Amino acid sequence: MITCYLVNGKFETCTCQDFEDIAGSVNSGRINLAAMPLEGIIRILDALGKKILKNPEVNSVPGVSYISLWLRRENLDRICQVNYTDNRFADRFCQQAGSHSRMMAQPRGIVCHWIAANMPTLGFFSIVQAFLSKNGSMAKIPKEYVPLILSLLRELQGIIVEVENTKCTGETLLKAIAIVVFEGRSADISEKFSRSADCRIVFGGSEAIHAITRLPCRDHCETIVFGPKYSFAAFDREYTESEGFKKSLDLFARDIAVFNQMACSSPHVLFLEKSRFSMETIAALLAEAFERLPPALRLQNIPVSLSAKIINERAIYRLAEDKNCVAPADLGWTILIGGRPGLEEPVQGKCIFIKEVKALDDVIPQVNHKIQAIAIGISDPEKRKVFAQQVTARGADRIVIPGTMHDFILPWDGIMTLNRLVRWVVLRDA
Repeated sequence: MITCYLVNGKFETCTCQDFEDIAGSVNSGRINLAAMPLEGIIRILDALGKKILKNPEVNSVPGVSYISLWLRRENLDRICQVNYTDNRFADRFCQQAGSHSRMMAQPRGIVCHWIAANMPTLGFFSIVQAFLSKNGSMAKIPKEYVPLILSLLRELQGIIVEVENTKCTGETLLKAIAIVVFEGRSADISEKFSRSADCRIVFGGSEAIHAITRLPCRDHCETIVFGPKYSFAAFDREYTESEGFKKSLDLFARDIAVFNQMACSSPHVLFLEKSRFSMETIAALLAEAFERLPPALRLQNIPVSLSAKIINERAIYRLAEDKNCVAPADLGWTILIGGRPGLEEPVQGKCIFIKEVKALDDVIPQVNHKIQAIAIGISDPEKRKVFAQQVTARGADRIVIPGTMHDFILPWDGIMTLNRLVRWVVLRDA
């Protein structure tokens, strides 16, 4: 059974057995969306960002204030420029430099989104990228996050902008979306969903990714996969001994706390190049940074199973001779010090491993294609560039500064998503 919460611009809950009617509605809506100037879509989304920031029912949810900033016109314009090189390609045939051909970025059609349950706002980011490529969307959202996604999309109602003497409305965007929930273990429904797609966007762990990508799909269907990733941080001696280091720990503590370390961009290990500060000293500074976190991040709900895991890790590190643990009486955060100089299995719940290395280059062998973001603290620009070249060559996708690990920038996981969501078509001139 499929439960649909939004279709044809209507926020009404209904059930159905297949996706035929839903896909038909989305397909009709996406044709109108494709006719809208890209500038109109960007301005509608910019207005949406301002609306959700003023709505107390949604702006208090972790991650929503960032969405509002991310939807700024200048940011969306930059994202499109990076993907299309020239935004005019999304609206019309444009001349290719030095050729007799013109190109256009045509939408693929209906994008089916499989959204993972690790980030409440993930589905929204995926849907917006479909908007910016003028595609229709059928998004399978985790049931617990449906109310949040609907509350964000509902703010599109009433938005009207005018571009090139054309009236562009938020309702046009809404009619190109369907929000659905169904049991992923249902092979029949999952196959029907897959066969409805002209493009599939899949977020999830290894098991989910393999299961979904094996589903039958249309011959022309493009599949974009965002699989499981791991993130960490690495600071060199000059950085940890600098005047700004304490402030950077406040930013890093926020990176750890946001999404309770459930996101692929959440750091789990901090590598420290040996300096005049001991790991215990730095752990004490990080502990102070954790205590300065806003209450909404400092006191997040932790499931019983995760609580037991955190308590167990604390005990192991406190009892070991070559390890240590710094933590409050509650389970608000945990710093685990020492142990082997490698990556650790994520614990989550604001549990960070701190390890000392002789030189930051010792971290490079730890990098592989499962590494998403590395927050680096390297003061020397040339050393920073060389380190970035080495770790990205081994598989890392994003090299960032503390406090920006969760910033949703394109490319993401090494993928120019909008570029993959369109077909580059050619018109040959006589």
